[in-house]
Amino acid sequence: MRINCVVVTYNRVALLKENLSALKSQTYPIHQIFIINNHSTDGTEAYLSTFNNDPQMKIYHLDKNIGGSGGFSYGIKQAVLNGCDYVWIMDDDTIPEEDALEQLIKATALDTHIGFVSSKVVWTDGEIHKMNKCGIRQPIQKKTLTDNPSVYGLACNNATFVSTLIKAEAVYKVGLPYKEFFIWHDDIEYTERIVHQGYTAYYIEQSVVTHKTNSNYAPRVYEADPKDLWKFYYQARNTTFLTRLRKPNVFIFYFSILNKYRNYMRRIKRMEDKESQKLLRKEIRRGCIDGLKFRPQIEYISPNALRM
Repeated sequence: MRINCVVVTYNRVALLKENLSALKSQTYPIHQIFIINNHSTDGTEAYLSTFNNDPQMKIYHLDKNIGGSGGFSYGIKQAVLNGCDYVWIMDDDTIPEEDALEQLIKATALDTHIGFVSSKVVWTDGEIHKMNKCGIRQPIQKKTLTDNPSVYGLACNNATFVSTLIKAEAVYKVGLPYKEFFIWHDDIEYTERIVHQGYTAYYIEQSVVTHKTNSNYAPRVYEADPKDLWKFYYQARNTTFLTRLRKPNVFIFYFSILNKYRNYMRRIKRMEDKESQKLLRKEIRRGCIDGLKFRPQIEYISPNALRM
């Protein structure tokens, strides 16, 4: 089975080095590693130049930062068109255990119509990462290989882009992630899109990766680091767009957005810092308004464009 890997990186060269070391140490060989450098300014380009003669590495230096969403959309496109059965995707601060990919590969045998399988994501202390919890179906549906009970998965509806293995066939069918999202919710929307197209998906506990963020956090406004407040514009805008897709009735849609805005404001009040409150109110208001007219389009790719 041919596996291509996509890593999106931006100004975290130390973590990127650790990530690539882990990828090159996998017990299941990766065919090619696609590095999408989102216009880093911290020496990432110089470091990546050391791989110029490494045929496994495919490096793309972008002329501007197009966000995680843009990077993953671009990277998945390149990886799939260069020929693979599955594409394994992650951020540069994801450190997979040496058998993380092997465990995902084993799980692809759970059924014949798998769209993706996703790893167990932990923080540096070994606890489940709050940001990367898989959307496990309730009640829990466990699938086990008949001839190897040690291989099993829990059916899920969505996953994040921190160590998810996506079938190339599914990419051709559902298109690419929304590159215009920039950050946040592109992964949840995309994996849900795959499931909604009739593919199955599983959370694989035996496949473990560490997400080396500064803290173990979820993207909640009242827990946000002041330097990350700008990101909530994209959360508000992107979720407003997704609500419009899922609630075609205009009255229900506007009621939902108004209710969401009120919930945001209540949560912001829980913040102690008044300046952060002021900035967040501005970003949320702007995001909700822009989301009313936000119209990203799905980009589709054709198997006929394969470069093999």
